[in-house]
Amino acid sequence: MRRLFLMAVPMVMALAACTLPSSEPTAGTSSPATNSASATAGPGQPPSSAPGSSESGPASSEPSDGDPAAGDDEPGRFSYLCTSLDASPEVQLSSLAEVWAATNYTRMDSCGVTFEGGGQFDPTPREAEAISTAAPQGVAADDGLATMLDILRLCTRISDETGPGGFEEASKSTLVAAAEFCPDAPQGKIIAAWAEGTRVGDGTHVAGENLEPGGLQLIRPGAAAAECTWSVSSQDGSFVAGGGLSEAGNRVELKPGQKFTSDKCGIWGKMY
Repeated sequence: MRRLFLMAVPMVMALAACTLPSSEPTAGTSSPATNSASATAGPGQPPSSAPGSSESGPASSEPSDGDPAAGDDEPGRFSYLCTSLDASPEVQLSSLAEVWAATNYTRMDSCGVTFEGGGQFDPTPREAEAISTAAPQGVAADDGLATMLDILRLCTRISDETGPGGFEEASKSTLVAAAEFCPDAPQGKIIAAWAEGTRVGDGTHVAGENLEPGGLQLIRPGAAAAECTWSVSSQDGSFVAGGGLSEAGNRVELKPGQKFTSDKCGIWGKMY
């Protein structure tokens, strides 16, 4: 009997060892410490980030200041029919981003813009802000779209700044609206210069109104620059200075209130 008892004890201990859970994880399986975040988070606590992820969460998809926001220039809302300076065929594009990224961008002459949103034009908040800047006195509902199309057209590249539909023909308020709506455009700095009055074309300008006072110089002679004439007059109309193409390359000083008149010269820019 004693012999049978001694033989049974090792057998019972062996069976107990097989049924007890092991404290070591089995190869190829996860231990409790490496389970999903939702399983390890305590009550009321958010799940911890998965290994290798950013603790701050995914990057924000909000547009940076100045970038067209979703809905403002989303593909298909407007269409852009762009002509080229060479014999290339017209190109139909669906957003400002496509115009700026086009492979023939540097050869583009101008782009016509049409609204493709369907139905009545309902401006987005950002478009409404741009329209308000371009027409601070307010516009009729039907004119709001035309104003927005002018702004978008200026946001596309226009090879001839002083040509038909160019920056020279645009009002100061429309230029300001375009400069604010698309500051990241390839020609954004040029639009801003026209809006600020540090860049002007032929015509009559008043220093302190649509032309910034200070030194001025011809920076892009026009096609008829050989016949260029310019003059500066005081507020009472008396002559201050004037000349032709040869003098246009020198510094032309303008004081607030003085009138600057240019004919067949080209584009003038502020001297810093």
